[in-house]
Amino acid sequence: MKEYIVYRIFYTVVTLFAVATILFFIFRLLPGDPTAQVISPALDEVAQARLKQAFGLDKPLLVQYGLYLKNIVALDWGRSFTSSRPVFEILTYRFWNTIFLMGAAMCFTLVFGAGMGMIMAWKRNSPLDVWSSVVSLVFQSAPPFITGLLLLMVLSYRMDLFPTGGMRTPGVALTSGIGLFFSWDFIHHMVLPTIAVALYYLATPMLIMRDSMLEVMGSDFIELAKAKGLSPMRVMIKHAARNALLSVVTVSSILVGFAIGGQVIVEQVFSWPGMGQLMVEAASSHDYPVAQATFLVLAAIVIVLNLLADISYCYLDPRVKMGKS
Repeated sequence: MKEYIVYRIFYTVVTLFAVATILFFIFRLLPGDPTAQVISPALDEVAQARLKQAFGLDKPLLVQYGLYLKNIVALDWGRSFTSSRPVFEILTYRFWNTIFLMGAAMCFTLVFGAGMGMIMAWKRNSPLDVWSSVVSLVFQSAPPFITGLLLLMVLSYRMDLFPTGGMRTPGVALTSGIGLFFSWDFIHHMVLPTIAVALYYLATPMLIMRDSMLEVMGSDFIELAKAKGLSPMRVMIKHAARNALLSVVTVSSILVGFAIGGQVIVEQVFSWPGMGQLMVEAASSHDYPVAQATFLVLAAIVIVLNLLADISYCYLDPRVKMGKS
C-alpha cells in the first residue's frame, strides 16, 4: 500500500509540472501583445525598458520559464498586468469564494445523491425509484446556465425570495475575515448558485449508488446478514451501503473536478466573484500572470482531489495495490 501511495504522489507531482509547463507556453502562443496592457507606446524607450524589467518581460523565454517554475514553488506569482496587484492576493480572495460555493454544492450533491441512491435501490421499481431517476436525468440534461436562469426568473425576479446575483447586498457592512463566509447575507446569496450546480451533478452519485447497491444486495454476505435476523435498516446501511460507497468515492473526485473546472458559467450567470469569472477576465485581457495562476490552481485542485480519492479508495478497499511489472 505504501508503494502505491508513493507512486501516486510522484505521478501527481509530474502531472502538475506538465500542466505548469503547458500553461506557460500556451499563453505566449496566443495572439496579442501582453505588454500593451502595462506599457504604453507613448512612453519613451527608457520607461518601457524599466516596465519590461519590472514585469520580467525583458529576459529570454527560457529564462522566464525557469523563473516561472521557481516562483510557483515559492508562491510568488508576480503582479497582474492590468491592476499591478500581487497575483497571490487576487487569487486568495477569488479562491475562497469558489471553494465555498463548490464545496456547498458538492457536499449536497454527494450526501443527498448517495442517500437517495441507497433508498432507490432498497425501493427498487417503486414510484420513488422511477421518478427520482427521471427528475435527476432531466436536471442533468439541462445546462447549468439554463437551470440558473430559471431559478433567477422564478425565485428572484417573480417571488423575490433570493438576490439576483453577487456575493453580498450593496450597503451591508462587510464582516471581516472568515466571518464573511458564515454571515447570513453571504449564505443567502449562495443558495441559488449552489442549487444550480447541485441539481446538474446530482444524477451521477445517485444512479451510481443505486446500481452499486443493487449489485451488493445480491451478494452472499447480505443474505447472511438477513439470516442472522438483523433489521433491514442495519443491513442496508452497515453492510450494503458501506460497500456500495466505493464506487461513489471513485467518481467523486472526477465529479468535484468537473464542478470546479466548469463553474465559469454559473459564476457568470449569478455574478459570483470566483476563480471562473477571474479566469475569463484574465484570458480576454492577456493578463498572463493571473491567467496562468488561475488555470494552474484549478488544475492543481482537480489533480490533488484525484490523488486523495485514490488514497482513500486504497484504504477503503485493501485489495487495491500497485501492479508489478
